[in-house]
Amino acid sequence: MEEKRPINVLIVDDDAVATAEAKQNIGFYVEENRIYQAANAVEMMRLLSTVPMDLAFLDMEMPDTDGFSIADYLTKVQPKTKYVFLTGHTELGAKSYEYEPIDFLCKPVNALRLQKTFERFDRIHGVTHREEQIAVETNTGYILVSPKEIRYISRDSRKTVIHCGAEQHTVKSTLTELEVIFADYDLIRCHQSFLLSLGHVTGAEKSAFGRTFSAVLDTGEHVPVSREKYPQLREHLTRQGLIR
Repeated sequence: MEEKRPINVLIVDDDAVATAEAKQNIGFYVEENRIYQAANAVEMMRLLSTVPMDLAFLDMEMPDTDGFSIADYLTKVQPKTKYVFLTGHTELGAKSYEYEPIDFLCKPVNALRLQKTFERFDRIHGVTHREEQIAVETNTGYILVSPKEIRYISRDSRKTVIHCGAEQHTVKSTLTELEVIFADYDLIRCHQSFLLSLGHVTGAEKSAFGRTFSAVLDTGEHVPVSREKYPQLREHLTRQGLIR
């Protein structure tokens, strides 16, 4: 798992449930003891008077103020702080961009979507070396997975499992959903029950009578490949110079 960002983050939201959920998900990307929260404008002003913030998540609709007013105040007292608008109403998005937030998120805050927010924050601050990780949901909450470490993903009648390094993670998503999530990371649907990481494939085999096919991984594992996908796999291995 990547090192969490050592930055100060502020959540301004009067909804305690939404704040707790946002804090949990932001905690995948930021050190937990550096996440602050304010339930109203007064609490926010007190925090900003003593703690320099790097990034703020601002609810656009609060009993005593609104996100636009908060953004105005934040820009005056801590002009270097970047901010993100939060709302349950998507129609407010257009107006929000007059204030130049780095992002606009709909509540509840989604852990997967947050990754894009922090990638934007990193780019603004010139951070390009961070290893990319993707948040996926398990029965006990979200975990971060590095696409580079995934060897394959399997699905049986009961569960979907990500085989990642020496670890296995049972996740809630279907293979189809994961195929979309990891589409940009050289994971392909090699079989109706398997997604395969091409970066870990070193060879391809078929049985003596050509009835079954498999990919050989750098760990020595064999992953089933459908008859239809086998030519595509061999073509890839040929281009990589792994087979002739």
